[in-house]
Amino acid sequence: MKEAFNFQVILRAMRISLYQVVVAIWALGNANAAESNAQTLLSKKISVNLNNKEVENVLQNIEKQISGKFVFSTKIIRGDRKINVRVKDQPLYKVLDETLKPLDLTYRVTENLIIISRTSKDGAQSLPVVKSKAPNFTVSGKIKDSKGETLGGVTVLLNYKSNGVVTDINGAFSFVDIPEGSYTLTISSIGFTSVKKEIQVIGGDLQIDVEMKDDILQLQEIIVTGGNPKKKIESSVAITTINNKDIQTRAPLNSTDLLKAIPGLTVESTGGDGPGNVWVRGFPQQGGYIFLGIMEDGLPVLPTGYNSLPSVDQYYKTDLTIKNIEAVRGGNASIVMANTPGAVINNLSYTGAEKTYGKFKATTGLSQGLYRLDGNVGGKVNSNIRYNIGGFYRTDKGIVPPGYTANQGGQLKGNMTYNFKNQKGFVRVYGKYLNDKVQWMLTSFYPYDGTGKPTKFGSFDMVNQSLATIDTKFSYKSADGVTRNYDMSDGIHTKQGAGGFQFNYTTDQGWEINNNFRYQHTNMNVTAGIPASNVAYNGTTQYYYLDGTAASLKSGDRLVNVTGVTQQLEDVQIVNYLDLKKTFGNHSLLFGAGIHQYNRNDGPNYNFSYLQEFKEKPRRLITSPTAAQITPLTLSTVIGDSRTLSAYASDEITLNAKWRLDLGARIDNQNVDGKRPFYAYKADGTPDYTKASTLVIADYTNYSENVTNWSATAGLNYKINNESALFARATRAYNAPNIADYNATAYDPAKIKKRPVYLGEIGFKYAKNDFSLFASASYSAIKNVSLSITVPTISSGNQSLLAFGSTRTYSAEFEASYKVTKSLNLRLTGTVQDSKYTDYSASTNTNSAIVAILGDTTYSFTGKRTERVPVLNTELSATYDYKKFNIYLAGSYIGSRFTAPSDSYKLPAYALMKGGAGYSFTKNLNARFWVDNLLNARVLTEGDVRGDQFRDFSAVEIGTMMPGRALLPRSLWLSLAFEF
Repeated sequence: MKEAFNFQVILRAMRISLYQVVVAIWALGNANAAESNAQTLLSKKISVNLNNKEVENVLQNIEKQISGKFVFSTKIIRGDRKINVRVKDQPLYKVLDETLKPLDLTYRVTENLIIISRTSKDGAQSLPVVKSKAPNFTVSGKIKDSKGETLGGVTVLLNYKSNGVVTDINGAFSFVDIPEGSYTLTISSIGFTSVKKEIQVIGGDLQIDVEMKDDILQLQEIIVTGGNPKKKIESSVAITTINNKDIQTRAPLNSTDLLKAIPGLTVESTGGDGPGNVWVRGFPQQGGYIFLGIMEDGLPVLPTGYNSLPSVDQYYKTDLTIKNIEAVRGGNASIVMANTPGAVINNLSYTGAEKTYGKFKATTGLSQGLYRLDGNVGGKVNSNIRYNIGGFYRTDKGIVPPGYTANQGGQLKGNMTYNFKNQKGFVRVYGKYLNDKVQWMLTSFYPYDGTGKPTKFGSFDMVNQSLATIDTKFSYKSADGVTRNYDMSDGIHTKQGAGGFQFNYTTDQGWEINNNFRYQHTNMNVTAGIPASNVAYNGTTQYYYLDGTAASLKSGDRLVNVTGVTQQLEDVQIVNYLDLKKTFGNHSLLFGAGIHQYNRNDGPNYNFSYLQEFKEKPRRLITSPTAAQITPLTLSTVIGDSRTLSAYASDEITLNAKWRLDLGARIDNQNVDGKRPFYAYKADGTPDYTKASTLVIADYTNYSENVTNWSATAGLNYKINNESALFARATRAYNAPNIADYNATAYDPAKIKKRPVYLGEIGFKYAKNDFSLFASASYSAIKNVSLSITVPTISSGNQSLLAFGSTRTYSAEFEASYKVTKSLNLRLTGTVQDSKYTDYSASTNTNSAIVAILGDTTYSFTGKRTERVPVLNTELSATYDYKKFNIYLAGSYIGSRFTAPSDSYKLPAYALMKGGAGYSFTKNLNARFWVDNLLNARVLTEGDVRGDQFRDFSAVEIGTMMPGRALLPRSLWLSLAFEF
């Protein structure tokens, strides 16, 4: 029986906090350890200097300095009474004795829980209804979750003499010597919404069982991203949390797909496992992750600000090693990470536990030949050392099969933590090896019909047929005599090694020191074909395949001109953040400094062109059996070092038990040293920076740029009660250029402008019984963002038109959860936003090739909607649990979008369904089946994004071939998981 109880605690490890696990172990009889831990806790030295503050406020202040938690009822202990406390470096027991005794309060310690109650002489005052001389009785019961499993470590308060207990490993609690009367039970536990239950003790003992509901929005969860750890309900920013259970239920196709669970983000994951696009609160961009920062365990995996190459989603992968994800939207995101005004996504890994745990999962993609194995295990080596190790490996033919293995590889992650014996901190070392190749699913072609939908051309359907050529290999002998071999089946191949450590220690003076360091080396080879144009076969030219055989082409066939991208990206990153934290009175101060060294040496990066058939699994074409297989176009490099030095500070001021003021500021100094290529000399022998890229780099110009930017934020949180709160925040942030901007061949300092970002938001949080809500309204604006418009030309290929734009966005974001029945839970998330350009014009005279086509013209897009951002983006999901079955169904609605700032081409709104069903054979073994794009919706996510802002679509002939990218077709998946 005892072993079964231990096993139950392990199964609940994801849903209860560390102190609850410790309490459960204590309940098994480890009394000596409990007494020792209690003595250690009470001997902790603290300092308090508070005048005329509420008792509750004083206890909250002390709680920040210790490794324990106070349990009390504010009403019963009269926590609104104001007192003065002035002590310095005194043991906790002495402070509590001297502070609580005059208030007729006492305390007792259960592991790291300190339960505050009234003394017996005051106890009679708390009796709501008591019959004199009546016998006293026992109130007892059990606490269970929605599945009927008992919960240990749950706090249960009874409003009689401030009685408070913690449930044992069986979920049981008991209060003795309770007179007849009416009372209130208050039950709380992290991971669940709090419960208040009215009871009556009449004529005998009372046995009562209470069911706790999952805190779906995790408002009571402790948030570690963005300052001092605190509950989500106490934070003055918009935060979304996604735990491991949510990840498994949603079954995202890739790391980008998972971000669809976060309001405020517009996510396009139609690139498959290749680079995705994420828009944040309407900020303008062509794609990528320009305003979104991605972290792993508190450190950035790539500087924010890049589009597709490099793409941050290739630097990290979502698997079973991820315990939960914290997404800070707006607010203090710009204080957490340099150059990140939109949002920060922090992926937090498992780090071991008191008991051994693990999970292994085998997955197959029934519609695409995918086989994947995930695993993660953790536990402890001894009483001081804990570990976690896990990763995945998969091979995949692709949802839209290109004719070869599309995705193959995986990663291995691990960490080990040594906890100091004095319980004042830890040292953690960690490492990661990633070796993964993915197909970059790029645009294809469809015949235009005015509907904005991906129509078929003959037998070719861009939704489920790939334009990737099966003739993947080619060679090129460069000007330096080196023969370079390429294979497009290698796609985006990322090899990365990373390692680091975290040091955390709290001094006797109350200073918490936290240093987080990581070294990371990444090699990424990119070989992909970007369809550039689709032309009709002239009916007379004889083409040949690469093996010399004649191609069978007929009138009505079409050919595709492709730009082959071959890039060799390499970077070395050194990141170190040092934080110092201390509580002074009602101030929780944080001072930090960081360095992010990002060294890039990319290249040689060649672009080629070639011709291929327009059909599924096409072959490349040449004009004669001996003709060159590819045509080389340009050569480029990115060589440089970017070093960002940061200093930041925050102060979380507890004004009283309800009001909390958060202040933060950050300053970032970016120094970029590099070698900018140029391709010709002027007659006087000086570099000609206006010369377009060719196949030979004439030389390099050394450059050094130094820029300083700053961010500041202020937030206010009003905690109405333990179930609800209001918050407001104002922020000034920035968006900075990256090394690729400075490395541009035709670099012009006038094209680099300051890009301030302004944000304001208000929000409401609520969680009680069956309903949870997190809603916010925000304003965001950016000035002078650099925008690049791609214009296709016949003679010069795709040309870029550079301009600047400013936008403003009004948005409302919401997350709501409702437990309809014991088995059925509904969740609604979404974003409503109005994003428009407030100042945006583009002149063609900055590019002679474009002037030749469009003339010397200035286009104004002021007042137009931001491209590819819908007004409404929402998802309604339902989870139903019945005995051993689990069913999940989600429907998303994505509103209409414009493909470019001209608002000339509108893509229609669409609905997307996904769902799954699971069955638990035992508590350890379960199977799951799910479907993505359940109804097989046919939707364009991109239209003609290359120059359509200059096109009059009313004059476009029906059937004209246009580039676009479509939603991935329906896919079927099956997994079998074993967990212990």
